[in-house]
Amino acid sequence: MALKEVYDYFRHYDKDTYQVVACMGNEPSEEDVQDFENQYGIRLPEDFREFTMSSLGGLFMEVREELWPRAKAYDVAPFWTFCRGIKVLGIADGIPDFLDIRIKTKELHDLGFVDYIPFLSIIGDGDVIFCFDKDNHIVALDWYNSGETEELECDFSELLLQQIAELEERKNEMIKLLEKGKSSQ
Repeated sequence: MALKEVYDYFRHYDKDTYQVVACMGNEPSEEDVQDFENQYGIRLPEDFREFTMSSLGGLFMEVREELWPRAKAYDVAPFWTFCRGIKVLGIADGIPDFLDIRIKTKELHDLGFVDYIPFLSIIGDGDVIFCFDKDNHIVALDWYNSGETEELECDFSELLLQQIAELEERKNEMIKLLEKGKSSQ
């Protein structure tokens, strides 16, 4: 049910607010997904498998720069103001490296985190990545600082919808801050 909500959201998302890029037309086959699973001895959760084989697989979603200007080098601000988008890793041929689950899994495993398959991250938060563990539970992995994980009580679809809602909240807060800054000039 939740995956249907994800698809519904992207059928009607605000194109003036968000830049969204996905594999659209370059979806991986069942065999491509199975090859990845066989390489790591796993079976990805069904809702993630379906999503990654859909036109939305390998998703990049970011608030447009004209609404949320990018931080400049040495900018100091609250952490959340840097978190302006979402990346869902995918398996499509020709997918950019920064969205390729095969590349990101190898990188994470090379760092010693071999029990995790990364699949979602927040643009602007380089410390935490959402992963499937060896039992297909979703964990937030702080791979950069502590190496600790926090198990989350949700499936892929619920997590993606939650992250979209949180992005929406951050975007609204950023717009308020920018409007407040303009009115005080």
